[in-house]
Amino acid sequence: MIFSNRAFRLFSTLIVALVCSLTHAAEGDPANLVQWRSGFISSAQPSEAYLKRARELGFHIVINLAPPEYPEAVANEGSILAAQGVTYLNIPIQFGKPTADDYRLFTQVMKMASRKSVLVHCQINMRGSAFSYLYRVIEENASMEESRAKLNSVWVPDLTWKKFLQSQLSSAGKKVDFF
Repeated sequence: MIFSNRAFRLFSTLIVALVCSLTHAAEGDPANLVQWRSGFISSAQPSEAYLKRARELGFHIVINLAPPEYPEAVANEGSILAAQGVTYLNIPIQFGKPTADDYRLFTQVMKMASRKSVLVHCQINMRGSAFSYLYRVIEENASMEESRAKLNSVWVPDLTWKKFLQSQLSSAGKKVDFF
């Protein structure tokens, strides 16, 4: 059977997504955990117990992309991390209105952390996986198909996020034909 380019990309994306979905997180890990590369992970809101082990787990920086007042937030996340010498940064992204400025700030922070182990999280890992996807594809030239499969292992972006992702990819000169 001969596949068109588009069909082959879709098929390979589904295979990678299946493999990603079969990879189970360890007990106690946050939900929707995605390892983008060594030293770069995104997830849903980690528990207080997980955050208390952040340094032991190898993290140097934790970036929270959700507003700090959401119900699942760990109220003292910054102080839990600071007590371990782990840097904490909150970049509150409005879920229904991500902006290019939000992504630019995220990119600047990630570039400053280039030799550090980073955990990016939000409530469910929708913001986190979208921004991580963009960073991997735009800044680190990772495979668009593999990165998209990791993104889709968490969620399929809605129209607002599709437009945002397409806009950022197009601005970076990346050809987009899959959203």
